[in-house]
Amino acid sequence: MKIGEVLVQARECLRSYGIESAMLDASLILSHVTNLSKTQLLIHEDDELDIEVVDAYARLIEKRTKGYPVAYILGYKDFYDIRLKVTEKTLIPRPDTEILVEKALSLNPKGRVLDVGTGSGAIILALKKHLGDQIEAFACDIDMDALEVAEENCQALNLDVTYFESDFLNCVPNEKKYSMIVSNPPYIHPDDPHLRESSLPFEPRKALVSGYDGLEAISILTREAPAFLENNGYLLIEHGYNQAIAAQRFFKAAGFNFIQTIKDYGGNDRVTLGRYTKNKE
Repeated sequence: MKIGEVLVQARECLRSYGIESAMLDASLILSHVTNLSKTQLLIHEDDELDIEVVDAYARLIEKRTKGYPVAYILGYKDFYDIRLKVTEKTLIPRPDTEILVEKALSLNPKGRVLDVGTGSGAIILALKKHLGDQIEAFACDIDMDALEVAEENCQALNLDVTYFESDFLNCVPNEKKYSMIVSNPPYIHPDDPHLRESSLPFEPRKALVSGYDGLEAISILTREAPAFLENNGYLLIEHGYNQAIAAQRFFKAAGFNFIQTIKDYGGNDRVTLGRYTKNKE
């Protein structure tokens, strides 16, 4: 079969399963199988494909019809301006998380910056790339498989990040404080219907769901972070679209000031942050 014919069939198949990104997905997956860019696929649309390639492509398209994420098929996801390896052991970075990175960069942190629950390393690696030697970058995660992926991404990007295995902040050294702590923790309610939609059924549940109400991780982070922050250090946390009021309440109870919530690209509340000022002795 010709490249153009294979693409048309794949797009029609994906559309029949209600996949809105059918055209893009079909092209990305064929590029992955053939090692041809999307432009090259257009230029060579009349070229014949080997039957082995067609069969391999069909198997991946079938996986996609069942909701399997394109990022896991390709083995990578572009985030901010970096390319990250992702696996089924890591959450797939979302564009909404870029809001957290943008806000963190606008605060121009210096010194030690910590990413809690780093997953593939998206947040801390984006910050380190843009801030360079201005910060010392640290990251932690409870999942060793995720940490391995984060370290691979770090090495591939030739960046310097120190990693810890830690459940939240339990095993993070705090002899030296941090000027900023950032986190995209699990925050989905266990009964949220979205867990059965899109790519979420294929992603690690422990990176998505938090406690009985989706707020446990946010509560823990706001409560524990002050002991790790420098005077006037910042905490930034991503959360669900309907969790801003609860998040602000946790920040206030923990003693943070200058608390604010930032909206994502869709106009939904997405990141809450606050500054922690230690009491004068």
